[in-house]
Amino acid sequence: MKDFEEIKREIERSGKTPEEIAEIFTSYGLTPDNPEFAKKILEDAGLVNLTPEKMQEMMLKLSESIPPELKKKMADFIMELTNYIPAGPMPEDVKKFLEGWKKAGE
Repeated sequence: MKDFEEIKREIERSGKTPEEIAEIFTSYGLTPDNPEFAKKILEDAGLVNLTPEKMQEMMLKLSESIPPELKKKMADFIMELTNYIPAGPMPEDVKKFLEGWKKAGE
């Protein structure tokens, strides 16, 4: 089973706060000092070598069925995870989209 899917299911059924979710990530080994695991998680999730268009399409499909609080948690996670990806800054349109998700959960 893919680690990403396990983590995703754990988050979905947990109803936990962002701090508690951070503990889940740590328990799976997703920490700042383990970038190889973060890369594997991104690969499992299909988030490697994405074009902006593919990313936008994926995000729009995801957003259709996600409850607002989960959108906020996911946006927080994605924004935090991008701090560990050596791909440069997040594109502004993606950042704005994620900010919208964060506001939807407040």
